[in-house]
Amino acid sequence: MRLDQLYYIVEVAQFKSISMAAERNYMSQPAISSSISKLELELGVTLFKRTNKGMVPTEIGKSVIEKAAGIIDKVEEIKNITRNNAMKLTGDISIAVEPSFCNTIMVNILTTFKYKHPKINLMVKVGESNDILHDLLSGRADISINLKTEQYVKSSDIIIKKLFKDNLMVIAGKNSTIGDKETISIEEALNQPVALYNTGYETKCGISQTLHKYGNLKVAYRFDNLNVIEKVVGNGTCISFVPKMMINYYKGSDSINTILINNASLEIEVIMVINKRHRISNIEKDLINTIKSLCQRCEFSD
Repeated sequence: MRLDQLYYIVEVAQFKSISMAAERNYMSQPAISSSISKLELELGVTLFKRTNKGMVPTEIGKSVIEKAAGIIDKVEEIKNITRNNAMKLTGDISIAVEPSFCNTIMVNILTTFKYKHPKINLMVKVGESNDILHDLLSGRADISINLKTEQYVKSSDIIIKKLFKDNLMVIAGKNSTIGDKETISIEEALNQPVALYNTGYETKCGISQTLHKYGNLKVAYRFDNLNVIEKVVGNGTCISFVPKMMINYYKGSDSINTILINNASLEIEVIMVINKRHRISNIEKDLINTIKSLCQRCEFSD
């Protein structure tokens, strides 16, 4: 029995998938399958059964995997004891982030965390909140920061941690018909053509779910790139809705003006989400604490 075999069975159990365990360990699927088969042969038991829901542990497999996870935790504790300081910590963390958060608060989070742990490789993917959920559940992201949507409320496979609440505002081109205004009504805003941030073709993104409570959207464009949205808005072609956390991001822009809604509270909630099947490592715990700490300091916290 080898330690890597224990890692593999825990990973397969977490994601119910040999292919995902292989991807996360930079190995081929046959290599993972062979390793598990050899362990089953050595132990004389079957650890997994294939179902239409993926690789599911057998009853004896559940007990073995639980013990394996405990052994891995102890090994991680031993590694931490032998490290002289956090500067020597290495590893990868995959995090998926909603674009408005990525362009604002996430910058400080990355700077703070990388200063403490320069050898940790942070892989950040930017996406729309509902698409991020797919990455999280499939194991392609370890942690996500995004807007709370109906899809997150319905999912039973995740842990949701509230970070803060914010409100939506409008961004418009300075040369547009509303570009010189400081405030507008929600009715006037919804009467404008809108550009939505979508990494898929779904209309019900996190922002549009909030806006649909007040009326129908005149969706003119859907882009998966925030920079493209800014260019289209700056040209006066349409408006877009973004969280107020971005007000400083647009301050000083030559082409875009920020406009507040004066007769409706377009409240959104920013959350941190973790897959229940994902085992949180010590270094990920430190990242989570860094995220919580910096979000508590921001002016949008409540």
